[in-house]
Amino acid sequence: DAAYEHALMLLEQGAEILDIGGESSRPGSAPVSLQEELDRVCPVVERLAELAKSGYSSGGKPREFYISVDTVKAKVAAETMKLGAHIVNDISACAMDPNMLQTVADTKAAVVLNHIRGNFGTMQQDFKPYTNVVQEVREELLLQVKKLLDLGVEREKICIDPGIGFGKTAQDNIDLMKSTEEFLKDGYPVLIGTSRKSYIGKMPGLENSDRLIPTVTAGIVAILGGASCIRVHDVKEAKESLLYLEALRNDSV
Repeated sequence: DAAYEHALMLLEQGAEILDIGGESSRPGSAPVSLQEELDRVCPVVERLAELAKSGYSSGGKPREFYISVDTVKAKVAAETMKLGAHIVNDISACAMDPNMLQTVADTKAAVVLNHIRGNFGTMQQDFKPYTNVVQEVREELLLQVKKLLDLGVEREKICIDPGIGFGKTAQDNIDLMKSTEEFLKDGYPVLIGTSRKSYIGKMPGLENSDRLIPTVTAGIVAILGGASCIRVHDVKEAKESLLYLEALRNDSV
């Protein structure tokens, strides 16, 4: 109930996609069993899918929204797509579960391929340093893209995410944030998820920041760089900043 109410609040604040997850991907987090993750995620997805089908309105105006499921488990992806979810958001770019690529193809879901090296427990300690983080991340994501294309997944359903904070140093993250346009070269939309990430606190003068203002700034930088979507916790603040940016771009109010 609390998760559903929180989702409604995010919609009211302007969210266009709701990302539902039942397993933390923070560095060092403990894994969750398949059944536990299903028990956590499925009821929320089902209720939100019912709302999406019946029609959601905000301020008296009907508005569409989409349901994303943040999981690395093919079974969770399959079950939630049956319930009405639209997007599989896999932080391993469909690599942790050998059945995930086929599941995405079979369900005809849209998919976000998030880059990571290592796993939940090791991604910040045990990974091979990058020689050129932007080039290597892009190439590794495109390898997973090709696997999906070979299985018949439509190009239009694939989104890539450079994986800010997933097995990267603070400098790696900064380099990626400054290079969003490099990930657009192959024609896939780019999602950037930098909200409240710990690397922000490693930047000079931001050691004690609550990370809200830097997160909003990062979102603007990502959109100016060509990102199609930003994944945030603070929807109201992010939405208002992007509405302001849109007004400036359109030279109108």
